[in-house]
Amino acid sequence: MVKPPPPEGVAAATPTAVDQTNLGLPRGTVLFHVVRSQGQDRIVPVAEVSGDSLRSLSRPAGVSPQAFEQRFRQAVLPPNAQFVLFRRGANVGTFTLAGPAGLTSCGIPMGTGQATTVAAAAADQEFLAFRKGLEPPVVGEFSPPQIDGPIRRYAPLVAERQVLASGLPRPGSWPRSQRDLQALDLVRGGNPEMATTFLSGDNLAVGAGDKEGWSVFYVAGYEQRTGYNPIYSEVADYRRAPKRAPKAVDYLNWDGKGGNELLIQVFGATDSWYEAISADRNKGWQKVWEGKACR
Repeated sequence: MVKPPPPEGVAAATPTAVDQTNLGLPRGTVLFHVVRSQGQDRIVPVAEVSGDSLRSLSRPAGVSPQAFEQRFRQAVLPPNAQFVLFRRGANVGTFTLAGPAGLTSCGIPMGTGQATTVAAAAADQEFLAFRKGLEPPVVGEFSPPQIDGPIRRYAPLVAERQVLASGLPRPGSWPRSQRDLQALDLVRGGNPEMATTFLSGDNLAVGAGDKEGWSVFYVAGYEQRTGYNPIYSEVADYRRAPKRAPKAVDYLNWDGKGGNELLIQVFGATDSWYEAISADRNKGWQKVWEGKACR
């Protein structure tokens, strides 16, 4: 009996063990980052889901760039492949691959295509994605938390505490230094969490920051008695360390265990990369994986 091929756009059989080992191909499900643009939307492979963490994607030293790209595209980004899009923990649409889009700085192939979402997510620019047929089970409709008064009010206050505790100079203007603010629903029920980035002498983009600059990124949870307080934070003083400007991408329970994980994109002087944080029952929110800059 001849086994019929899978439906168009659906993930086919996984690569052989020989391919996985010899060519460094993913051995499991790959997490993608989809970004909308005025031209064609872009899909970027982030990492392979591995248990409670992520595993970096990379080309083995002994494999030629051409061979790796060709086999990676065949196995992970085949023509007309379909991907399921997620935003704020909910399934919001699909992405159809149209063609290649060059390589990341680490030599990982990217793709271009078309993102199609529900009307409520039409204004959103970034999504998490998985190959159709390999996506995690998610229940619930897209109902993103809103940036309300308390979030706007507490965001600079919490940032100021971080700045003072780290011995950083105050910015000339707190509103101008706030470069990103998002409402999150990491833990269902109650007030939403928030993620925000404050920068001094820098931008949320690849490129050198000011030598006297700094970045403050934090995720904060709300308590009735004390208001918003950080549950995870990163502070970088460019006077003492290289530039790193983090920004929250989105959250999802991508491993199907415990609660949500949060994907973060970090912008450096010459490259950008990703990291992920997750909540540990005993240790709280902590970094569980970080990619690397390749240039």
